[in-house]
Amino acid sequence: MAHLITDHDPFHVHKLLGLFCLLHFLFRLLNLALHGTAFPETESTAVQVGCVLAHGFLSWSSLLLPLPAKRNYSSPMIWPEFRFHSIGFVSRHVVATALTLADAWPKEPLYEAAAKMAVVVATVLAARHITARHGSKEKRTTNAMPYPPAVGPKEQAGVKVNYTMAQFHATMHSIMGDPTAAFLPLLGLQLAPFLMTLVRKGIASSFTYHRVYAVALYLPYAAMMYRIVINAFGFYEMMWFGFVTILAKRIRLSLRVPAEVCWGVGVPLAVLGKPHVLGLVTETALANRVGTLVFIVHTNIKIAERYWPLF
Repeated sequence: MAHLITDHDPFHVHKLLGLFCLLHFLFRLLNLALHGTAFPETESTAVQVGCVLAHGFLSWSSLLLPLPAKRNYSSPMIWPEFRFHSIGFVSRHVVATALTLADAWPKEPLYEAAAKMAVVVATVLAARHITARHGSKEKRTTNAMPYPPAVGPKEQAGVKVNYTMAQFHATMHSIMGDPTAAFLPLLGLQLAPFLMTLVRKGIASSFTYHRVYAVALYLPYAAMMYRIVINAFGFYEMMWFGFVTILAKRIRLSLRVPAEVCWGVGVPLAVLGKPHVLGLVTETALANRVGTLVFIVHTNIKIAERYWPLF
């Protein structure tokens, strides 16, 4: 633990925020298990928003700490480009969660879609600027991530598919209009730089990084599936958002459409199309149960197949 205590953060701002956010994650997960939502209506909205904002302060306070200028390609260690990306994506979820909790998104559907699109596209453009200034267009954060020698190229490809899908689903979660969905991806986003710091200080191994990170990325899937099972979130609503996410992924990766164009279309489609699609389907107990079972089994099998080499 002494390796984590340095004089670069003399007032321990970053460490105290990190401890608070870790406890806050555990508290929200407990609420999720007990109530089907991370943010119960009985709790003060001001308290909820304040706690979520702390996650943003945690990421921004990381700028107090120095980092090596160059990326280490032999182990998953944090470097400037990754830190700036992490701050950007964490900020997206903090803003989305806070606005959803405060019911502050525009009420007019077109304006709501435009506001959510602006948040997502602004994050995309910021990430592109960060990469241009601090990174490489060829050796990207995910595709050049080092793996333990025991994980071969074929296995790495499967893990990278899961990592990429998690990025697309996290973007969609931020605009679904559900505070729990918008909040959950923060766990993976904020654990990753912490784990990389542990690797850089020799406290954690490369295997530890990938295993814990994989579990953190899987958690939002598991949580949303649990919420569907207990009827805390609509099955067809989840299917609609999932369909748009997969469509966005195909357009982005197969057709090489710029991300801002992809999400500039995908976000309005998801937001404006939801009431029309849900109006066409009739949710029945049988359809929900059968559909949920098929969805859970298929999703877990595919994720487990790709992550299995890490364990």
